[in-house]
Amino acid sequence: MTDQHDQNAQPLLTLYLVRHGETEVNRRNCVQGKRIDPPLNERGQIQAMYTGKRFKNIAVDWVVTSEALRAKETGAAISNHHINAPVSHFGALNELEFGDLEGTHVTAGYNDLIIRWDVDHNTDLAAPGAQGESPADCERRAMPCMVDIVQQAVAEGRRHVCVVVHSRLIQIVLASMLDGSLATMDAYKQKKAAVNVVDVLRRLGSSMWPLKCVAREVSSVTHLPEDVVSRVSSATSLNSRNPKDERIRFETDASGILVLKHL
Repeated sequence: MTDQHDQNAQPLLTLYLVRHGETEVNRRNCVQGKRIDPPLNERGQIQAMYTGKRFKNIAVDWVVTSEALRAKETGAAISNHHINAPVSHFGALNELEFGDLEGTHVTAGYNDLIIRWDVDHNTDLAAPGAQGESPADCERRAMPCMVDIVQQAVAEGRRHVCVVVHSRLIQIVLASMLDGSLATMDAYKQKKAAVNVVDVLRRLGSSMWPLKCVAREVSSVTHLPEDVVSRVSSATSLNSRNPKDERIRFETDASGILVLKHL
């Protein structure tokens, strides 16, 4: 619970954690993760445009993104309104590595994995395959980067920082910084192009996240017109299943082009 001192305190800075807009992989209800790197689709580009407009009249001193194209494109829509704000890209903020599930339809194992993480709270369980990460793995690489971003921003007098990244990564970051536990990840599910507003209030002694924070908005899409909001998610995949739609997989070919394969 936030105490009276925190309620009245001037934040050290405000973090805007933003999820990227929709991609074709999202639209097909397939897993993107760390290695599958599509651009925004038409709906995602429109979502990014409205996300940028949300920040048009808000101070932004630094735009940070992951190294993924979808995050960079969404971040560019924000930085277009803040041409003097520096832009940085960090690999440590890439999406969780979903291993053998990357590119597959969410009904091919992803939904079952999410239950193990969000319902059973088995956050040390890695996604299948040699490259698969667990939420705890992702937390260990992402949170030191987030600490560095905050410390650099404070040192340079940057008090409004946009961090444009990914759904599961934002869930991990919010659970870690607000609750100190990945057991609450499920409370921070992210809509596409959602904005989360977190005030960083003061320093604490925690080793993973040594800062006191309070969230003012979580997964807000009030900046998006109703007809622009994405209609698909891993949850909707369970409502009206079509096996033909599920027998697909996105893969990156030898030339680095993302292709859709029908299985």
